[in-house]
Amino acid sequence: LRSACEQALALGLVSSPDALRSWWAELRGQVEKAFIAASQEPKITTREMVMDRTQAPLAPLPLPAEFAQQAERMPVPANDRERARMGRKAQPLRVHMNQVFKELMSRDKSVVYVGEDVRHGGYYRVSDDLADMFPARVQDVPPDETSVIGLAMGYSQSGLTPIAEIPYSKYLDCGADMFFEAVITHWCTAGGQKDGLVIRLQGFDKGVFGGNFHTHNMLYLPPGLDVVCYSNGRDYVRGMRHAVHQAKTAGRVVMSVDSTDLLYRRSLFPDGPDGGDSHWLHTYPFDEDGEDAMLDFETVIAYRNPTSPDEFEYVRTADASVTAPAENPDTIILSYGNGLPTSLQAAAQLRDDGRSNALVVDCPTLGHVSGGLRAVLARFPNAAVVMADVCKAGQHPFGAVLHTMQEEGLLEGRRWRVVAAPPTYNPLG
Repeated sequence: LRSACEQALALGLVSSPDALRSWWAELRGQVEKAFIAASQEPKITTREMVMDRTQAPLAPLPLPAEFAQQAERMPVPANDRERARMGRKAQPLRVHMNQVFKELMSRDKSVVYVGEDVRHGGYYRVSDDLADMFPARVQDVPPDETSVIGLAMGYSQSGLTPIAEIPYSKYLDCGADMFFEAVITHWCTAGGQKDGLVIRLQGFDKGVFGGNFHTHNMLYLPPGLDVVCYSNGRDYVRGMRHAVHQAKTAGRVVMSVDSTDLLYRRSLFPDGPDGGDSHWLHTYPFDEDGEDAMLDFETVIAYRNPTSPDEFEYVRTADASVTAPAENPDTIILSYGNGLPTSLQAAAQLRDDGRSNALVVDCPTLGHVSGGLRAVLARFPNAAVVMADVCKAGQHPFGAVLHTMQEEGLLEGRRWRVVAAPPTYNPLG
């Protein structure tokens, strides 16, 4: 400490020894005052008090009229013709991802976008044109994930609503300490400081190159973090609206996990007789009237017909009604992200073979037994449950779901099984 003080004086950072002593006394007073204030705060005495500090309460969804008013102010797309084209032309996931960020940044000037090379489209062109449209609100950061998340935290604490792009899911390891700081801030400060932000964790699960460091399929699910993984563009748009809403309004930290293999996917059965069916292309869900505008953390998507994904319904609450398929299912397959098309393919094969009539349910909120899932389980109490997880066995999000379902007796009397990826690492090539 003495050498540091001498260096500060030698470099002219402090005008004199007296000024240094004065600054030191002032700093000591601030520390002592903060310590006394902290010591007088109410003590945590119960488990419930600990749990209540973990995460900010969810913000209610905006009313339909509020969402419609926001849409009226939205300058993207620029004209009715472009809007009609987007609403008519079915597009893959990546196009919808790009468009929803344009929409969100047009609706709300507090939304900013940060990451590595994001002013040039990012690693998968998800941020194409954002810097041209919002030059002051799209910020490139050197290849340092700690800085990406740290910058996003600073923006949030300054009143902005940041979306932070991590180029590959494995790279989150490099910024892990700052990542956990963002997640735990609400708990450490008893809600006094919120770090409302959205982390876009892309480069998840199977891809076309790079081995384990570019096709990583392990996820952090710490307390205080909402983790979602959407399987198609239609749901991604609605889910991202909700993620940004919770980050801005409630101050929650939300991580959206983006499956590389789905970005440009077009077909559910790409090897079919017609060379592809275009089932994985969707039109953009504008939803200006507010109906289904957002996909909240309690919603699951039930697919009644595995060969026709357009036959689906959103199941939003534990007491929601669930439409039964033509034949009551004897099996419920739960999945998310890349696992959804694979599960639909498996269900179609099982049905064609006469072995099972399966209902496939997309569970985009990871590690959480949602209200919608509870409704599905209650509607079909005799169906077996298969949890198809794309993450590695022993680390898979459905492990947390299984624990809760067992604790609450939701699997009592049922046959069930968890299927996860092998507990190893992904090779090159």
